[in-house]
Parts: sequence; structure tokens; C-alpha cells
Amino acid sequence: MNTPAKAILVHAGSAATARTDSLLRDHLAALETLPRRALSLPSSDAPAPSIAAFVELWGTRRALRAAIAEWPEPAAAWLVDEFLPADARRTWPSGQQSPGVRLVSSVFRRPELDRAAFAHHWRTRHAEIAMSYTIPVWRYGQNVVVEALGRHEGEDGFAVLHFRTREDLAARWAQYPEEARRGAQDAALFMDGNRGWSVTMMETLWKRDQYHE
Repeated sequence: MNTPAKAILVHAGSAATARTDSLLRDHLAALETLPRRALSLPSSDAPAPSIAAFVELWGTRRALRAAIAEWPEPAAAWLVDEFLPADARRTWPSGQQSPGVRLVSSVFRRPELDRAAFAHHWRTRHAEIAMSYTIPVWRYGQNVVVEALGRHEGEDGFAVLHFRTREDLAARWAQYPEEARRGAQDAALFMDGNRGWSVTMMETLWKRDQYHE
């Protein structure tokens, strides 16, 4: 099966209201024109998150554009090119909260780099470093912006690091400072560390039965 295109939507705000959470959940659950949809919301212990909701959609570009045009709440949106240095088969039911926790971040490139050079470094050297940590990431998605749809801050990508447990997330950098230092030094070669946000989130995924991972 061909890999579908992907879009990302971001809802800004310190916290989504219960009404917004419910609206997005219901909307995504019913959006069966797209084979996969995922909603990530800040975890309960996330300190004052600047992002209220992070949405991932997969499908044809035409279907993605149509879904974004009819989105029920104001959100920034992008078409992205997804690369998965680490992936894991999803075995839990559609619509059930995914196990583990994920760190979701917006990424900006250094001003002297074009997006192609930024993407190449991220997907080659930096991916190799990220995959060499003692505590592994369970699922790792690199999403390079292809096209911004509507308002945006100039984001070049979005990183999603999903861990099996909160303990893995906490220990990955704290317990291995040399690995953390090496990763940060490499990130500084192609990312603008003065821009962007990072939020700890919980994911729920919906998928059509005929979509196989």
C-alpha cells in the first residue's frame, strides 16, 4: 500500500477546554474519509503548555485539504513529509489512548540553511545520533514542512518522540548527560534553538480497518 500524505494541525493556547477536547475527539473519530487520524493533548502534568492540541492526519492531498478547509476549530495547518527513524506496530484498538507518552516539538532551521539542507541533516546524522541513545525512543517521527496552509510562524518541521513509559522519557536525557550533550550539539548545527515549543502529550489514534501498519 502506498504511504499516504500527511497534514499537521496545531491548536494554540495554554489549555484546551473540555468542550474543545470533546469536539476534536468526536470529529476525528467520525472523519472516516481519512485512513488515520491522531489527536495529542497535553499530559496532565505538562507545565503550562503553550499548545492545546496537536493533530495528525493521513490521506490523499486532496482529502487532507478538504478536511482542513472544514476543520471545526481555528488551527494552524501544514502539509508535511514524514520520516520514521523508529516505528512500532500499533496493536491497540482504534480510538483507544495509546500507551506511553510523547514529546512533541516544533522545529525551526538555522537561518543560513535552506529547508533541503535542514531536512537532510535531520534525517541522516541527527537521526543516527537520536537512535544511538541508551534509552531508546519507541516511535520517532520527523515531519518536514512541505507547505504551510494559512497562518504560521515559519515552522520548518515537527518532531514527535514517543516513549513506552514516562520513566523512559524522563531518564533518556537526565541519566545520560553525555548523550544529551552530543544530541544538543548536533541539533545546534541545523536547528534554531531559540525558537519553538515542546510539550509532553498523550495520543489517541483512529484508523480504518483496511489500513494496515
